[in-house]
Amino acid sequence: MVFKVYIFLLFLCFSFLKSLKAEQLLYLEDNFFPEGITISENGDIYVGSLKENKIVKFSNGKKDFEEFIPSESNNLLSVIGILADDRNKVLWACSSNPGVTNYPSENPVTSLKVFDLITGNPLGSYELPNGGFCNDIAKDSKDNIYITDSFNPRILRLNKSKGRLETWFENDSFKGEGFNLNGITFMDNHIYTVKMNSGELFKIKVKENGVPSNFSKITLPRPLNAPDGIKTIDKNNLLVVENKGSLSIIKLSDPTEITVIRDNLDTPTTVAIKKDTAWVLEAQFGHLFGEEKNVPPGKFKIVGVKLKTSLLTRLKSLLNISN
Repeated sequence: MVFKVYIFLLFLCFSFLKSLKAEQLLYLEDNFFPEGITISENGDIYVGSLKENKIVKFSNGKKDFEEFIPSESNNLLSVIGILADDRNKVLWACSSNPGVTNYPSENPVTSLKVFDLITGNPLGSYELPNGGFCNDIAKDSKDNIYITDSFNPRILRLNKSKGRLETWFENDSFKGEGFNLNGITFMDNHIYTVKMNSGELFKIKVKENGVPSNFSKITLPRPLNAPDGIKTIDKNNLLVVENKGSLSIIKLSDPTEITVIRDNLDTPTTVAIKKDTAWVLEAQFGHLFGEEKNVPPGKFKIVGVKLKTSLLTRLKSLLNISN
């Protein structure tokens, strides 16, 4: 047993040093305050700015970004959630007004914007009925687009034939103080969404005709810590950003499990997956809304976190060493 522990400690040191070397970083411009991120099938990374009302693009494999959609294009407000829709060759963007932009509008209209995925040209804008806060975006297997409204207890869906957003599902469980519904994703004929202020995870079945059914709250081992962005890894696992500093995997087993795979992040907001790497934004919102409001933020980073089982985990299994 002593020999096993010795080998384990050696590999622990090796694994730690290897993980430090392996972590990838991309950097954004000063004052950017990123909120939304998405990755296209060809590996291009798109990032939206809460402060600058624009979207930038890192072409596949590049470390330098280019301006993709300029500030205020198509009356763009602060950019919240964004989604690359490769099949339809468009980029969806939530345009909302949290009141911190460098480009204030006299009559801000909360809406869902759509741009050409290649050129960035504006293609349309869909106002949220009765206002609200367009937060995050998901697409189902039939190309239907869903958004969360953080200020109203509803999920909206785009009626493309009528050119408007409509309430798809509304429930009192989505009510609360401050920011409510946040991240949203689609997996295996179900919509999953998180509620930021309560740390809850919800599941709604999408029937063949598109009607919502079988709404439920998923039992978790603990409340999520201010959940923000959420993405599907596979049919059994979700990736969730916990705004207080962590990136976690939710295993949809019985019982449900939550595993933190990266912590000590500076106000992480959203995440996108590229192959075996999760790219998570550090928004540093404490320098925008919090106690450090008058303190300049550090460099804005996108942190690449490996999703594969770590060498440390595999070694512990091999040596039959429990947590």
